[in-house]
Amino acid sequence: MRKLLITCGLLLIGAAAASAQEGRGFDVSGTYQFVRFNPGSGSDGVNCQGGSGSVGAYFSARIGVIGEFGGCKVTGLPSGATSHELSYLFGPRIYFPMSHGRVFPFVQVLAGGERFTAGISGVGSGSTNAFAAAAGGGADVSLTRHLSLRAVQVDYLYTHFSGASQNNFRLQSGIVYRFGR
Repeated sequence: MRKLLITCGLLLIGAAAASAQEGRGFDVSGTYQFVRFNPGSGSDGVNCQGGSGSVGAYFSARIGVIGEFGGCKVTGLPSGATSHELSYLFGPRIYFPMSHGRVFPFVQVLAGGERFTAGISGVGSGSTNAFAAAAGGGADVSLTRHLSLRAVQVDYLYTHFSGASQNNFRLQSGIVYRFGR
């Protein structure tokens, strides 16, 4: 009887370990991104449109580490003025797999930096770097075993340029390809 209990216990531990490794793998995504920058101090906000890409490494079906790189161009500026933003953020993402279905919600907290560049024709341009952090979540919808649609990703994007804090809004949507997940 004792050998049977030990065997059952080892089988249970082995099944749990095999199940935990099912979700390991990587994913890459490409998304459209819309950012609403709110500079504060009574200044009007500006819209920024562009794209973003991310790479994720997953330790289990739920938990992974994300590296996200994005860029956008500010729209609605006067003729001769240009401005764009580049961001590089890293941090954890947690998925909440449903027991059935194709929708996989997630939350994430990312931190890193942002580079903002602005210029006026004939005058010149300048750029500055700042701390940036994003917190939010979204939902992926499985299309095939490896391909998903990032239906929505909504983030609060905090930046800190030149001693002033900005509270911004970011929206993304695109395609995710999974390797080994």
